[in-house]
Amino acid sequence: MGRATELALVRGELRAASKGAVRRMVIEGPEGIGKTALLRQVLGGEANVRVLAASGDEAERHLRYGIVRQLADQPWSVLDGTGPASTGAGGSGPGGTGLASTGSTETGPRGAGSRGIGLGKAGLRESGLREAGLRGIGLPGTGLRSARLRRSGLAGAATRSGATRSAATRGAAARDLWSVGEALYELVGRLQADGPVVVLVDDAQWADRASLRALGYLLRRLRTGRVLVVVSCRGTAAAWLPDGLRRLLTGEGGLRLVLDGLSAADLAGLTPDPLTERTARRLREHTSGNPLYARELLATVAPTTLADPGARLPAPDAYARPFTRRLRACGAETRALVAACAVFGEPHPLHVVASVAGIVGDPLAALEEAVDAGLLDERPGRFVAFPDPLAGATVYGSLGAGTRARLHLAAARLVEHTGTALRHRAAAAGGPDEQLAEELARYAAKEAQHGLWLDAATHLELAAGLCESAARRDELRTAALRHLLLGGDAVRAAELAAVPNADPRPVRRYILGRLALAAGRLDEAADLLAAAWRNRSPRLAADTAEQLAWLHLVRGNRAAAATWARLAAEQPIQSTTGRPYDVLALSTTGRPFDALAPGMSGRPYDVPAESTSHRPHGVLAPSTAGQFDVPALGAAGQPFDVPVSSTGALGGGPAAEGIPAAVGFLREGEAGAAVSVLVRAVAARDEVGLPHHRLVGGALLAVAEHCEGRWADAVTRAERALAEAEGLGQRWLLPTLHVVCVAPLAALGEHERALAHATAARAIARCQRNVMGESQADLALGLLGAGAGAGAGAGATPAGADDPFVPDHRPQLIETLVAEGRLDEAEAELATLPGDGARARARRARLSGLLLAARNVPTEAEESFTAALSLLEGTGCPLEEARVLLDLGRLLRRTGRRRAAAARLRAAEAVFTRLGARPLVAGCAQELEACGLEQQGTVRLGLTPQEYSTARLVSDGLTNRQIARELLISVKTVEYHLGKIYTKLGIGSRVALAAKLATLEESA
Repeated sequence: MGRATELALVRGELRAASKGAVRRMVIEGPEGIGKTALLRQVLGGEANVRVLAASGDEAERHLRYGIVRQLADQPWSVLDGTGPASTGAGGSGPGGTGLASTGSTETGPRGAGSRGIGLGKAGLRESGLREAGLRGIGLPGTGLRSARLRRSGLAGAATRSGATRSAATRGAAARDLWSVGEALYELVGRLQADGPVVVLVDDAQWADRASLRALGYLLRRLRTGRVLVVVSCRGTAAAWLPDGLRRLLTGEGGLRLVLDGLSAADLAGLTPDPLTERTARRLREHTSGNPLYARELLATVAPTTLADPGARLPAPDAYARPFTRRLRACGAETRALVAACAVFGEPHPLHVVASVAGIVGDPLAALEEAVDAGLLDERPGRFVAFPDPLAGATVYGSLGAGTRARLHLAAARLVEHTGTALRHRAAAAGGPDEQLAEELARYAAKEAQHGLWLDAATHLELAAGLCESAARRDELRTAALRHLLLGGDAVRAAELAAVPNADPRPVRRYILGRLALAAGRLDEAADLLAAAWRNRSPRLAADTAEQLAWLHLVRGNRAAAATWARLAAEQPIQSTTGRPYDVLALSTTGRPFDALAPGMSGRPYDVPAESTSHRPHGVLAPSTAGQFDVPALGAAGQPFDVPVSSTGALGGGPAAEGIPAAVGFLREGEAGAAVSVLVRAVAARDEVGLPHHRLVGGALLAVAEHCEGRWADAVTRAERALAEAEGLGQRWLLPTLHVVCVAPLAALGEHERALAHATAARAIARCQRNVMGESQADLALGLLGAGAGAGAGAGATPAGADDPFVPDHRPQLIETLVAEGRLDEAEAELATLPGDGARARARRARLSGLLLAARNVPTEAEESFTAALSLLEGTGCPLEEARVLLDLGRLLRRTGRRRAAAARLRAAEAVFTRLGARPLVAGCAQELEACGLEQQGTVRLGLTPQEYSTARLVSDGLTNRQIARELLISVKTVEYHLGKIYTKLGIGSRVALAAKLATLEESA
């Protein structure tokens, strides 16, 4: 799982070895990262591959030539998992990795049937030595002088006892190495004559040094043959690996594969019910993606604990046991230093950690011991930290309650940051502490003033846990819930909302209604927000009205949404987080500046009739009498007590900057101006901690980038925003964000991905009864020619056609109507196109040119295209300019000016190629072929332009993959074109095709 690249690399090495090239590779990674599983996956699917497998064991690393003996004892093994030596599927024991797999069973030329592989002591087979013909070769230093070895014919270089061996000369050791190395070399040479051989040493960090030297000897002798040598270990930098073997494995010609942890997406698939993105991401951070540790935690930790960001996760036993052994072997001061580091969590200066640990003297000796044991890391600036989160979890989990409290209190006295000190004091608390709770609440209020909503929520939750008063505890949790929503984290907010809370205040209904809206539960949101409005307090009236405006917008009632947005903007007490002008801009047509005027008059204004007739269940109109009770305004029309920053996204007027201004620019076709405004607006929303508003701004920025022709950027931004919204639980935005991905993907020719996004948007919107999202999905499907908007003529456009989240469909509709000959309808649609800017006028001029060309008025059509090009000069819009050049090129070709047409078409093709617009590149190629000035061979050979382009690249020596990259098509399409070319030309090879084209050029 999650190892596609690594699998491909190992399989590539095996294929190269099968073709006669000696290959060597080393696979590195910590325990449990999946080294053995990777090898099992590769070798398990290979038939007729002989595998000599051995595995190191920490208890046997001093047994000389133990690894060689394992290799020699199973020389005829083919992976089939059926032999008596197999350790069992997935099993592992001392000295073994449990590598077992399936493969074919065959009988070799010497009559030796295939056997399973056992890695370790379970895989030692006495008969293998005899079958290998290793006569006259002993294994020095093994101390195994038994009847079994004598029966195996191992005579010659006598084995020596440990005492004799210690007195042996260097010359004797060299002769031993030569004898064993030659035996191994001859064994591999015999086997590779009948098929590829894999020599595998797993857990090589525990291998005996003599065997490693013999392995180095083998690698130096192997020059040719079908052999792949694989060494898997935890790292090659340690002293256990002889320098010569290290150079052979990691030097030129060898493949070094370092395995990293699995991604959060891969970890999410480890359970029958996939983990949420948040839980998978937390599991990835805690385990560094190690599948062994992740699986153990998934089996032992409750899902609610995994999902709770405030809960400490334990360390799995597979990690904790060896770590604890190393810790216990250290001195008292080292253990104290490590324990103090555990209560800090994050890297801290050594002197601070040592002071908490109570180390009076120089702590450097303790630090050195901890680093040497792999317990701590020393960071630049003499900071100390754990090497990974599991180390900290292991130590913290081993501390007693009293020790933890003492260390936390000591840390609280030393740290400078107020919030950190308060968290240490809260961790040390043994029960309710009202004074500390109020200190945490006051600190949370200061964080909220700086937009640190999620941090404030964390401190409020801690404060609630320290309260003895149930009423105060519920109030603090309600406040924490509101801060979580302001921080955009609807997932964590939903978890807190599930905690019993008897807070009777209307503010809780407002907060729960806001949470329901974020989660896409629109009917529930309607009931709760209506109740909150009926019992509103002046301080919450603006926020409640704004949420009702958003609710009406997603339910498809724009008029009511605009009414509620105006009411929110006119409240005398405004929240610094309120953004009513955003929803007002999205719920009105035309320029948002004009939409503000009625609301600033200070007069009650009527509720639009449709706001009551289309009102969803539970949502109140602003007043039952048809008028709002609008509070009095100041002399300048400005609501009292409104902070200056709340009236504009970036400090200007309500619609002078930010999302309202950007929406106006997009509706006028001024995408460049919208981009510059939105870049600043998104950054500003991020600074004040409003991710849900930032997601809306990011979606509009992706739309503007698409209109600018920056399609790859638009796709990246839109899909990133979509992933963030899913992670934050902002489900009400999912249909819109899916829709925003559609247009740039379609422009790039990624029709299937675009269709998947549009289909997902419609499904989610229907599930939520999100009318706006469903309308947007219909528009997106219409752009793809697959939905309600497909083929719609004048007067039949889908509802919400002026939605700023979906590119204006009317230019495409006009082009379709012109192509179908429905010219009057096209002219009627053209008259509705908005915008007074240069780009908008240029677009209208281009579409007018298309209409005039279809009416056979070429002179006026050319004038329109020329006027469009003049308007686009200096606007920095290459996409629109290239579209005009393409349309002008078509006109010039059809009026007989082929050379002039080709010049325009080549210029347009260059722009489209740079933008990655594959469909438009193909359109240019077709027009260039029709000009008859290029690719004359298409006529003489009977090939299509795409086939001729493919043939030319084949004759230039390009591979299918290179051709696909050059022509922006898939490899399968290249193969399809080649098949058609061979059939048409009556040839069967690339060489014959190159010769055919060469003959054509010579006769030209």
